[in-house]
Amino acid sequence: MYGEGIYFRTNSQSFRNNEDFSINIPSNKIRIICSGDSFTMGWGVSNDQTWCELLTSINQRWQTINMGQGGYGVDQVYLWYKRDGTKFEHNIQIFAFITDDFLRMQSAKFFGYGKPLLSLENGELVNHNFPVPRGSFLFPKITQGSRYIQELRFLGLWQTWFPRKLETYNQYVAQTPAIAVKIFEELAEINREKNSKLVVVYLPIRSDYYGNESDFWRQYLQVELEKRNIIYIDLIAEFRKRMPNEKVETAFLGGDGHYSVFGNEFFANILYEKLLSLPEVGVILQD
Repeated sequence: MYGEGIYFRTNSQSFRNNEDFSINIPSNKIRIICSGDSFTMGWGVSNDQTWCELLTSINQRWQTINMGQGGYGVDQVYLWYKRDGTKFEHNIQIFAFITDDFLRMQSAKFFGYGKPLLSLENGELVNHNFPVPRGSFLFPKITQGSRYIQELRFLGLWQTWFPRKLETYNQYVAQTPAIAVKIFEELAEINREKNSKLVVVYLPIRSDYYGNESDFWRQYLQVELEKRNIIYIDLIAEFRKRMPNEKVETAFLGGDGHYSVFGNEFFANILYEKLLSLPEVGVILQD
């Protein structure tokens, strides 16, 4: 689906990795879980070209588990980590997202597929769409082989031609910022209990180089996460500062706008540098 010579492989644990992982961290490794959406999963590039895997090329002592999944919002990334990621010992959890991942939290569906829907009640997260209904899907007749690939390509075009209409008038919209912060609070606590560090990372998309669509979330998270002593890295600022204007387009794939091989390398290198510069993280990563 990605093109000739580009491969996508998952291990038996359903992570986008070429190997399975032991529950315990190997004695000579520093383990990082990369949680996120398709920009973390590495849409359009091979396993070893995702920014998550490239961290291990920069430093071979690092071992990364790729828990990125296409179409996931902050809510689903959090729930998947709680269910499957917490089984594994790790030193760092990188929780990465783009602005759209907050908007995805506001609906019980994503392109016709049912998904969890979190609410905040009496200070606790509650799932209002569990179990997720197994009703009719957007493409209920999708089958295997070439037909499946054609439908997926069509879906990509559909996203370009008809940008999704968000449910802007439901009870969950106003709660989204508070729910997001509660998610990060819980993740920070889980990581503390596992003797790990949570690192929250804002990933850029193409439009973030030129526009201010992400400003609310960037500023809100900067303030709220600092109050809670949660590590926050804003790669949008670094993107604008370090990416030459003439190279912006080369960092993204045509059409769907995910990171190209060059884009994954660019952000992997900046993220590596930023992680090492943080005193509370650098001491772990250089131990």
